[in-house]
Amino acid sequence: MMLSKSDYMDFLRHPALLWLKKHDPSKIPPIDAATQQRMESGYDFEEYAERLFPDAIKIGFNSPSEYRTMLSRTATAWTKGANYVAQGMYKLGELTCITDVLEADGDGYTLTEIKSSNSAKPEHILDLAFQKIILEANGYTIHKCQVVHANPFYLRHGAIDPSALTCFTDVTDDVEKKLAETQEQATQAVSIINSQTIPDIDPLIAAPSSFAAWLQIRKSLEPKLSDDSIYHLPKIGHQVAKKLISQNIDNIGDIDEASPLSHGTAKYWKALSRNGRHTNSTKLLQFLDTIRYPVYYLDYETVSNAVPIWDNTSPHQPVPFQYSLHIKRDPNAVLEHFEYLHGEADFPVDGLLGSLSKLIDISGTILVWNQSFEKKRNEAMAVFRPEYKSFLESVNERVIDLMDPFRKDIITDPAFLGSYSIKDVLPVMVPGCSYNELDIKDGGTALNEWKRVTLQDTPDKESVYIDLKKYCERDTEAMVKIHEALKNEIA
Repeated sequence: MMLSKSDYMDFLRHPALLWLKKHDPSKIPPIDAATQQRMESGYDFEEYAERLFPDAIKIGFNSPSEYRTMLSRTATAWTKGANYVAQGMYKLGELTCITDVLEADGDGYTLTEIKSSNSAKPEHILDLAFQKIILEANGYTIHKCQVVHANPFYLRHGAIDPSALTCFTDVTDDVEKKLAETQEQATQAVSIINSQTIPDIDPLIAAPSSFAAWLQIRKSLEPKLSDDSIYHLPKIGHQVAKKLISQNIDNIGDIDEASPLSHGTAKYWKALSRNGRHTNSTKLLQFLDTIRYPVYYLDYETVSNAVPIWDNTSPHQPVPFQYSLHIKRDPNAVLEHFEYLHGEADFPVDGLLGSLSKLIDISGTILVWNQSFEKKRNEAMAVFRPEYKSFLESVNERVIDLMDPFRKDIITDPAFLGSYSIKDVLPVMVPGCSYNELDIKDGGTALNEWKRVTLQDTPDKESVYIDLKKYCERDTEAMVKIHEALKNEIA
């Protein structure tokens, strides 16, 4: 079997992940909405970054037959005197890589990796080191390694300027330091894919950043983890697991104090130790007393992209395209619901603010979930549209975060699983109410689907819009019900 650079990166996440990918891929869950969004945004960014190399001969492939000819087409491009080759393939024994851009530069070559993130990351160094080993074995002396990434300070004005959209970061020295280690690890990876036996599946072998993802896979593998295993602790991370194992603590029941645990895991363990729900009635009453009618339950959905979609926006900047608003004008009033979903490809903020500003009056509380996110969206929209600045400042001045009683442990319950996400809190506080029956269940999917059906012509546009409205409405409906449930806690 061949080891590609994506295979090698999977090996670094966990050696057993690489083995499963090659021998039992059904054990690997499909990518989630957030990862899918990053990938699609990355493809968009890559198209613009490649314009920085207009003379490049692009190899690439669009079919299995084209993939099989990549090696020969790459070699032919260099033989014919190419100065740049994009998406070329190179091979060293069982190692293979497709490079983003390789440039003939004097007596050597410059290797460029294109990434849509706002900066060069440690994993990009490892990726480039793997490529450099293969390339230099084929006679391409790499004297410079660089990452082309998004410029976080770029503001779009009219047509995208690829040179302004991007930044170059020289990582040559960092790559050089990783070569020996990479060579050794690549050899180990090859032996793993050629083995008929899965390697050690211990979660602690995973890279810290991949620990949670691997742990979900490990739970499906044999031998099964014991029901009391520390690996069933919600939100347990690599560092905490390593610390507990070093103290010979393998089971949750062996934990006698919270100090070794991270914040989320400690929240769960403390709640579990109390044998159920615990409410600080005094603090909860103080919190509820800060809420003034009319109450506006507000939630935004946002879209972002590595390549800014609209003028005056930056790479990866979240832009609201939808809101849901429930209004309770007094404790006994009938609940009202309003919503806005932008259905065109133009800048969505104008229509959204024009609608929202007519509904929220100058008095009353704005209840949100995770005020940091919502308030930052208001601040950004005030920059986009200064004529709404006073309105948005008034909204932010009256924002209260309904997440606070759960984040600050005013109310705890082991069923929250150490989380204060609205999706985890809702079914506990309001049994029978959740997001499970919705076709769109999370913000990443909402973002992807809105972009897909709005920025291009698709036949399912109207049905997707219905699902988007249901999802956003569920967020504010959930806040209404949780608010009522909190009041019942002290009734």
